[in-house]
Amino acid sequence: MRVNYFLLFFFTLSVSAQIELKIDSISSLDSITSERKFTINYHIENLTDKEVSFILYPKTLTDFNSGSMARTIFYKIYQNKELLDFENIFINKKMEAFRNAQEKAKTQEEKDLILKKFLKDEMKIDMDSIKKKNEKELLIWQKKELLNSNITLKPKERISYSKNLIWDKKRYYKIENNEFYIDEEKPHYIELTINLRKEDLKEELDTKEFQDIMNNPNFIKGWFTSNKVEINFKE
Repeated sequence: MRVNYFLLFFFTLSVSAQIELKIDSISSLDSITSERKFTINYHIENLTDKEVSFILYPKTLTDFNSGSMARTIFYKIYQNKELLDFENIFINKKMEAFRNAQEKAKTQEEKDLILKKFLKDEMKIDMDSIKKKNEKELLIWQKKELLNSNITLKPKERISYSKNLIWDKKRYYKIENNEFYIDEEKPHYIELTINLRKEDLKEELDTKEFQDIMNNPNFIKGWFTSNKVEINFKE
């Protein structure tokens, strides 16, 4: 049993040493009294002497509680050492504007136009183009989008990113029978995590493309976690 624990520990160290995910800085600005905008600066760095590749959408930060299988970067918020185990601490103003516009739309045609504009502006998805594709063409398009998210870092290469998150200064949350409170008297921390995977690409890629990835020793997988950095939820 001790040998198994040692092997697991060694494997974790070797995986974690491949890349570094690190928060460089966090700044905040109360642009209006009811909101605080945080700017998160972070980077991913190849720590090895070889190229490394992986599939990730690095500019998207997603709440860890929404599910850890998406190919995005996840954030966790801690109050002292306790994980705040609920979603939607940060708001998406563009999504809220979209939902409000949908609710105010009087016809299905208006709703469809609002959805089409939102997808094109925010997600670069052209619904008119997609509707013209048959099932085979749609699968090819989806595969292309996936492969376009492939990132290759040269030895010791670092790529930096910046993301804005908006908090509406809400402190009390009730989700089903659970209550949560963001205490202004306690310190809070944010941590980033990525879950790089490759086995599940089998369902999304051609056999040859999948085998190329599986046979590529530089195409990495594993969990990678950043440093914890204090984030200001005080008054």
